[in-house]
Amino acid sequence: MQLRTHLAIGIFFALMIAKYFENKWVFVLMVLIGTIIPDLDSSYSSFGRFLIFRPFQFFIKHRGLIHSFTFAVLLSLVFYFFWPIGWIGFFIGYSVHLIADCFTYSGVRIFWPLDFKIKGFLRTGGVVDELLFIILVIINLILIVKIIFG
Repeated sequence: MQLRTHLAIGIFFALMIAKYFENKWVFVLMVLIGTIIPDLDSSYSSFGRFLIFRPFQFFIKHRGLIHSFTFAVLLSLVFYFFWPIGWIGFFIGYSVHLIADCFTYSGVRIFWPLDFKIKGFLRTGGVVDELLFIILVIINLILIVKIIFG
């Protein structure tokens, strides 16, 4: 999926459950950061294009370790110990990204290092990806209006 679709999905989940968290802005921000992180292992991703991530990409294969719940849990634990307020939002954003990628043709080795891979039917940047993005933007705007105006 494209970054914008991942972000739209992340925003949707953040809007749906932010009311249960004391610091809503930190929660939403961490969901968005968690949604972006898994694709830093690809030089084709929006943020992975930056030169700072190239050495990292040399050692890590796209949709390998970084695209797994193994890594999501480990990184979330680091957040938990060093910045407890942000870990749950980060984990939710990361998880939403991984689950969304399970619906793509390339799929994800969700429990890396196990070879078990979940694959779907969506083509990144395809018609369904575009349609999903548009639908989620509309839903997110409705949710934002509802939150603001009650």
